[in-house]
Amino acid sequence: MRHWTKRLFAVAAPLLLTACLWGPGKFTSDLTLRKDGSFVLDYRGEIVLQVPDDTNTKPWNADMAHCFEGGKTLGNVGVMVPSGSPPPKSRPCTAAEIAQQKATYEKSAAENRKQAEAAAKMFGLPGLDDASNRAFAAKLMKYAGWRSVTYRGSGVFDVDYHFVGSDRQDFVFPALPDNDLLLPFIAIRRRADGSVLVTAPALTGGAGPLMERMAAAGAAGDTKTSMVSHAQGRFTVITDGEILTNNSEDGPSPNPIGHQLHWDVGPASNKIPETLIRL
Repeated sequence: MRHWTKRLFAVAAPLLLTACLWGPGKFTSDLTLRKDGSFVLDYRGEIVLQVPDDTNTKPWNADMAHCFEGGKTLGNVGVMVPSGSPPPKSRPCTAAEIAQQKATYEKSAAENRKQAEAAAKMFGLPGLDDASNRAFAAKLMKYAGWRSVTYRGSGVFDVDYHFVGSDRQDFVFPALPDNDLLLPFIAIRRRADGSVLVTAPALTGGAGPLMERMAAAGAAGDTKTSMVSHAQGRFTVITDGEILTNNSEDGPSPNPIGHQLHWDVGPASNKIPETLIRL
């Protein structure tokens, strides 16, 4: 199993380096589970279309140009020098050197952007332009639960999601219209014995759930990516059922319905919220 897991992540690794990923930003989310099998899920806050830093999405400016004595021009990247050697001395760039570096940067930016957009489409996500994202927001509004979706800009969507359902069948949020590859924010899975497993795979901080799982599977290797989780908020589960297991910091606390659990998510958190409840 470990062998196949590593091979799976080896296939996924290039997507981590180039893809746009759909993840939580600042949020508040509450899930209420009742013994009669009904549930109510609310998610209010941000959903972020995240782009790796190395896609060169920032416009070029002359400050990015760097030139050094000896004729070296290395754009906006660092200078590699032999161990023990003094660093090269910088010098002002000529107009021709700045123009050359600008052309190189913009060519790289166009190629990286094309790769990121292609990877995004594989995940059923919009492109990087504002028009595509506004159209995507309007498309989400056609589906149940999405009470409000507004594209704010810079890859950030403000959403208000409210869904009433039944745990008689599995449920994941968000279920995107054209998405075949999904890392759920929240998943509800019913077991044969009638208990319900609630997990929130994307509601974790740090390097995010994909890189955490790659590391746990021993598949991360030398894979490096600027993609980190932007999740920041609180996830709360409220129930009148029996809480069998949970990995929250504080455990169950009283609630007018019965009991509740909560997980605070931020940059320092790397725990995927999970609880098993008998209804």
